[in-house]
Amino acid sequence: MKKSKLIPALLLAAVVLFFVCAEFPMRAGREDPRSAAIPPSVSIRYRDADRILLATCMRVSQTEGAPARARFKIDEVFEGAASEGATLTVAAEAEPGRQYLLYLMTRVDPETGESAGTELVPGSLITVNDGVAEVDGAEFTLESLRRDVARQRNILTVPAEEYYYSDLGSLIEACDEIVIARVLSVSEPKETLCRSVGKGESTLNTLEELFVSVCVENGLAGELRGGEKLSIVLEPHYARPVINAQDLSAKTVAAPPVSTPRVGSAYVFFLIRSEDPKSDRYFTVNPYEGYVLLSGSAVIRPYYNEAMARINDVATLAAMLKEPEQ
Repeated sequence: MKKSKLIPALLLAAVVLFFVCAEFPMRAGREDPRSAAIPPSVSIRYRDADRILLATCMRVSQTEGAPARARFKIDEVFEGAASEGATLTVAAEAEPGRQYLLYLMTRVDPETGESAGTELVPGSLITVNDGVAEVDGAEFTLESLRRDVARQRNILTVPAEEYYYSDLGSLIEACDEIVIARVLSVSEPKETLCRSVGKGESTLNTLEELFVSVCVENGLAGELRGGEKLSIVLEPHYARPVINAQDLSAKTVAAPPVSTPRVGSAYVFFLIRSEDPKSDRYFTVNPYEGYVLLSGSAVIRPYYNEAMARINDVATLAAMLKEPEQ
């Protein structure tokens, strides 16, 4: 009796084992989306996106001769200024009731340079099912996306090239902002993952950067005004080559700058904005001409700053900013 009961049990176990073994190779050959990294083809879209959203399509409308426009309700905000539960409409071939990842960018009017609405980063309507996104045959989870966005935020977008200017007029023209500001804090040099974009190519390098927090006392040129606080990135002279704007040769000096801004002191800063639209950081125009120390109203110019050779005080600089030398 015991033997007759044992045989069917063994047969059943063998059948179960057969199907488990048959299924395992299929699962083993496919990466679990829970551990899969976001594909590079998707990750790179972060740079162009003002907002990255998870949203559900509510309805789609279309008029003759025009692209379909989909109305979405925002379920989650991964990046950018938006609110969960809010709605937005963009040109998209979406399906009502389905959930999507949206990488959105601001469209700019080429004539006025002003915002002309919102559109999808090309190819960035990505279907999501049960928390798993699928694009180009690859799958990744929303948690993978969250990790990638956090990683991207820590990458510093630096100017593709830095130029040295021998005359004040060229230096002024190269700057987005020129301000008198007092230094609040200066970090220790930090190994920072940096991205530079030039000639259509993007490169990643680890560079040593310093981060300076300042409070503007007077805006000399540009849009910044007194009372605003800024985060300024200083790249040491040895971080990357500086190009002489006059003849495009490499710029070197006999004794390169070794001092950094001192906390509590006031300087004139010559700044350019970050190329990253999501960043509020500023960069000095180059390591040699990025700032000059002030002693009262007197300008303390380092010897290698040729552009400021004739500037001894703030009043003279302010006058030159109104009518820079040609």
